Amino acid sequence: MKDSFSINDLALITGLSTRTIRTYIAAGFLSGEKNNGAWVFMPEQVHAFLQNKAVQPAIKAKKNAIVYDFMGTKPYNHDKMCTILDLNDKEALSASVFFCERISKYAPETELHFASDPLGPGVRLILSGSPKDVMSLLNQFYNQ
Repeated sequence: MKDSFSINDLALITGLSTRTIRTYIAAGFLSGEKNNGAWVFMPEQVHAFLQNKAVQPAIKAKKNAIVYDFMGTKPYNHDKMCTILDLNDKEALSASVFFCERISKYAPETELHFASDPLGPGVRLILSGSPKDVMSLLNQFYNQ
């Protein structure tokens, strides 16, 4: 598991832009420390941010948009895939961190979307992108 998270990590986890996350920092909804000019957040700070009632509607809207965009757009010239995983509490945090770390290694132009949404005792993960990329991530996760 990661010891700390960057603004880019939070953008990937939440679907929010880095600019929006900086706005939440300025508003006091997210606390962290600057280390060599870059914001660094501990897991507890990220958890508190994700549980903040003022922030949750924006995060939820971004996450829902992944599925709605997938279902609402006309078929493309290339194959796409969208999958939703509901995982138990034991797998929740490690799965979110796993997908966040793996997806952050893909090229920026890769059409791959990820969302993680707490569901009480578990988590809902949404992955969307090319079938090759989505299946590769799923195989890596289930074969670890």
